[in-house]
Amino acid sequence: MKNISIVGIEARNKVIEGADYLASSVVSSLGPFGLNCLIENGNKITNDGFAISTAVAPTIENEFSRRGALTLHEAASKTNDTVGDATTTSIALAQAILKEAIRLLPNDKTLVAKKKPSEILKMIEESKKNVIEKLKEYAKLITSEQELIESAKVSVEDDTLAHLIGRTQYAIGKEGFIVAEEVNETTSSVDIVKGIRIDNGFGTPFVITDQVNQSLEVRDSNILLTNYTILESDIIALKEKIINPLIAQKKHQLIIIARAFDSGAIKLCMNSLQAGFAIYPINAPYVYQSEVMKDLAAITGAQYFDTEDSRLEDVDERHLGFVTKLVARRFDAIITGPLDSENILVLDAINTRIKQLEEKLINASDFDKKLLQQRIAQFKSGFAILKVGAETLLERKYKKDKADDAVNSVRLALQEGTVKGAGLAFKEISDTLVDDDILKRPLLAIYNQIMTSAPEGFVIEDWVRDPYLTLVAALTNACSVAGQIATINSVVTAEDTKTCNCNKNSNE
Repeated sequence: MKNISIVGIEARNKVIEGADYLASSVVSSLGPFGLNCLIENGNKITNDGFAISTAVAPTIENEFSRRGALTLHEAASKTNDTVGDATTTSIALAQAILKEAIRLLPNDKTLVAKKKPSEILKMIEESKKNVIEKLKEYAKLITSEQELIESAKVSVEDDTLAHLIGRTQYAIGKEGFIVAEEVNETTSSVDIVKGIRIDNGFGTPFVITDQVNQSLEVRDSNILLTNYTILESDIIALKEKIINPLIAQKKHQLIIIARAFDSGAIKLCMNSLQAGFAIYPINAPYVYQSEVMKDLAAITGAQYFDTEDSRLEDVDERHLGFVTKLVARRFDAIITGPLDSENILVLDAINTRIKQLEEKLINASDFDKKLLQQRIAQFKSGFAILKVGAETLLERKYKKDKADDAVNSVRLALQEGTVKGAGLAFKEISDTLVDDDILKRPLLAIYNQIMTSAPEGFVIEDWVRDPYLTLVAALTNACSVAGQIATINSVVTAEDTKTCNCNKNSNE
């Protein structure tokens, strides 16, 4: 199919049609009285702006308009990567800023531009910097556990979850991370963990020790770390070089974390359970495998055998590490090494690893930076697992989405403080701006949308506050995307359905 293009006002109008359609689908979800979206894929009901935007943007039939929706979606996507919250705010602000920019550009009624696109971009950038400076002046640092609970309540809209999240974040500090996960329970709970969590689990369900929770728990065990695939012959070789010496020391188990295990190796691991020496196969981390294995090496004191620079046949007892506790399920595992040990070598390895990760932060992307911060936090503060339960699957998925927003929000609130929430901070700043400031009207978008959805007589209470950092991210990304769309003069696509069809999606 050949490419087709449109140019000028027609191109910009088509892009804006798609952007406006996406915004209308997302912005109505804003605030405590925001409306929900039922998403067929995953069968979930949510008012999470990023989830709605991700589902809606690709369904617009007209390719030109779809480009606009996908570009606006970048505001939510970037904010989600950076702070994990305020994605709806990003889209609402971006749409409002775009409307202001369009008023200054040629349109169907007048071909005379009030401002050049380059001038508009400069106006947006200068006003954004001014607004962020004012936001910083308004920010108030968190000084109590109750303030964190209230911060969580703004996002999660559930008293029980808000108390769990707020109390936990206060306990683990500003560097600590909370990870939310769904559990097949009717109530929610929190576990605070010291150790490293990986995104892979046991190599075979036959090693499960807890049938109810379908998990494996191992305590006080030696551990071998490698990204080799373990073969049957490797297990046989390990028996002579490692297992027999361990048995001689009256040790009766070994954890092996490896890229994979062949069927012969799995069979020997299963047989070992009845032979008096247990071998537990654990699959290596899926994301950033070698990097996370080096994290594990630091906390366990093990040497990591990488296919790039070491040979598995050289391994012996000296290369093993030690695990005080391992809990593994099908798709995740938590490994706790002697983090509180007085072993100088282990402590030095941990401190060295923290410095290496902090150096990587300097030039990391927003997505990588978030993961690096989580990994650093696991070394310094540990982390917490928020187990989100509910009566039904749909309710559980809904609460999990809200909890994800809340755990990100409270951590950022604890780091840099909060400002008045529900759009009030932006509204107050708008009142200080001159009439021709390009952000004066857009800054009212959040407050106006929340009050439009709210019942008559609704008043925003003083405890409702938003993290300063989330609003900075939302505004920064909204300004960036609105500026990009405002400067579009042509669109090239492989398809042209001529009409927007924004009220239809491709599944109909």
